[in-house]
Amino acid sequence: MKMQWIECNACGADSFQSLSKMGDWNIGKCTKCGLIYLNPAPFFEPTSEFSNISKGFQYTRYMHEKITHTIFEYERAQLKKQQSVIAGLTGQTFTSINYLEVGCGSGASVKAATDLGWQATGFDLDPELINEGIEQHGADLRCTPLLQGGFEADKYHYVRLRDVIEHLPNPYDSLVEIKRILRPGGISLIVAPNEKALINQIRYLLGFKKKMVAYAEPPHHIHGFTPDTLRRILERAGFKILAMKTTTPVDSEYVTSNNMRSASRPDLVAIWKAARIFGMGNFVVAWVQKP
Repeated sequence: MKMQWIECNACGADSFQSLSKMGDWNIGKCTKCGLIYLNPAPFFEPTSEFSNISKGFQYTRYMHEKITHTIFEYERAQLKKQQSVIAGLTGQTFTSINYLEVGCGSGASVKAATDLGWQATGFDLDPELINEGIEQHGADLRCTPLLQGGFEADKYHYVRLRDVIEHLPNPYDSLVEIKRILRPGGISLIVAPNEKALINQIRYLLGFKKKMVAYAEPPHHIHGFTPDTLRRILERAGFKILAMKTTTPVDSEYVTSNNMRSASRPDLVAIWKAARIFGMGNFVVAWVQKP
């Protein structure tokens, strides 16, 4: 694992202010735009070492579970909903979709897209998850960093980053690469934890030390975005923003099937829905287009 000092990916400033230390990790923010991130940041490689590290991450353990028929059904239904959103935002109705899933894990969503007739590819840094996915369903999965993936320019209609951008040490460069490989007019969906969610704001108002980045202890998440900082980085990368909102951890249109386990907690769901009304939902959702 390589450690490297980074500039703010949202605004490009080298203006990092440390907020707290968690073990060897330094959590801070950009004093110019407020983006939360680790500095120096870890640059993981697609190795067995990373597979072992990732098993300790808070929100990735479930990915090693067997992919069930119910999960495939959930992923297919979500992709159909998102296809309808794309049609509503752009008027585009594709007869065939070239689709890329960034940070696909074991690739249930890639298999689901293939089942829908899409030309679907997924990639992830974790070789164990990629191998498990190929063994279970045989979809087109690759183990590579995005910037070294060799993906063809102007190819994809739809590129999705669901719970991914917060893991990246270089989200700005990654977004520029995504814009390169999208077709003109192509769409990307970014879903990320919201640093400005109501639950986080209450925690800090009560004086709790900043121990997490986007709901997870480092180094699982490297960046913590708000609607403002996500908008800034997307515009900096040259995207046209079609829609942006916050939502709940149990919004089946955008979150993983694992998140839906929390739907059995009506008390929490009520709080999350109330926070969403005020733009302080737990997740930020952004639909963007390559001009």
